Amino acid sequence: MLVTREEFEGAVKSCGYPSPPADVYEHLIEETREHGFSREELAMFLAQLIHQSQGFQRREDGAAVAEDYADESDGRPGKSYYGRGYILLTWASNYKAASQDLGLGEQLIKEPEAVARDGRLAMRVSVWFWDKVVRAETQGEENCFGATTRSINGFIECSGGFHPVAHERWQKYLKVAGALGIRDRAEECGCYN
Repeated sequence: MLVTREEFEGAVKSCGYPSPPADVYEHLIEETREHGFSREELAMFLAQLIHQSQGFQRREDGAAVAEDYADESDGRPGKSYYGRGYILLTWASNYKAASQDLGLGEQLIKEPEAVARDGRLAMRVSVWFWDKVVRAETQGEENCFGATTRSINGFIECSGGFHPVAHERWQKYLKVAGALGIRDRAEECGCYN
């Protein structure tokens, strides 16, 4: 086990949020077990999830519901593919790829709402996104926290110099790393610097 329940709750609280629902920790442990996380990488992953989900208090992006994020070839009529999960999965193509890779057939294309409704599925999709997208896009920058931000939300937060939201993510990472006792901390590089 990479992180104890107490460490996990301490990391969330260090970022100014209340203790998350008890099942979030259980889902985190279940879903990360087979994915080769080090404690150092887990600290970056947790910081990003804490930021995106407001301390595991939400599983969908209320600000984006006006946009459907449907790709012409992948989306279904009447369905919206805005950010859901703890890492806020967007775009029909990502829902489709996650659904297929997780062995769910077309479930997430047909019912994207399930990612917000089901805490375990929200964690599965978030781990999938980290494993398939973030790790792939940050190869060679494994110790650059900003590179993970660029992979998740770079178009908005990593274009045109310093961005306060990206810096807020970095500050959360420092708190999470401190709560987990991480000595070999990531660097800020990879987003706006």
